[in-house]
Amino acid sequence: MKIFINAKTEESCKTVAAALSELSADTVLCYSDETAKAEELSAYDAVVVSVPLRSEFGLDFVAEASKRTSAPIIVLARADIAEDVQGRIKFTGAFVLAKPFSKSVLTQTVRMAAVAKENIDRLEREKTELQGKLDDVRIVDRAKCCLIQYLNMTEEQAHKHILKMAMDTRRNQRETAEDILKTYSV
Repeated sequence: MKIFINAKTEESCKTVAAALSELSADTVLCYSDETAKAEELSAYDAVVVSVPLRSEFGLDFVAEASKRTSAPIIVLARADIAEDVQGRIKFTGAFVLAKPFSKSVLTQTVRMAAVAKENIDRLEREKTELQGKLDDVRIVDRAKCCLIQYLNMTEEQAHKHILKMAMDTRRNQRETAEDILKTYSV
């Protein structure tokens, strides 16, 4: 696991890294706002931000980071402002952990965030796969409509025709449907 830690000081970064030591994670410490903004965050499995940062409070950085990475973001904020911070950055999907916290709570939060990321990534893959299948169905249906319109086939005949052509040419239905659409495009 690779974790990016952004805090106001080097000492704060090291404290967070030490708390995460049991994860055996590769941690990158950053206590420069300019460096943090330039960092390629998509390379990390988690991003931990301890607010306030050096030149800003840090919520703008969290908002920007959420656009640059799908990695979970954990924001460490003082207990008296943690709820307000959560309300301001809830659109980012970041987790807020109130300071002070125990080492085990931080570790558990990072683990839970990693599991959430894995689930989101899995759902995104499934969504992409289903979107592809839906696109295939749409193209095949358009090809059926062409066969119905130009060759006066029934829907069942058009469907069987596309299946037979796909089997005969050893191609999938979508490729066959695309050829039909090219043939009958006006």
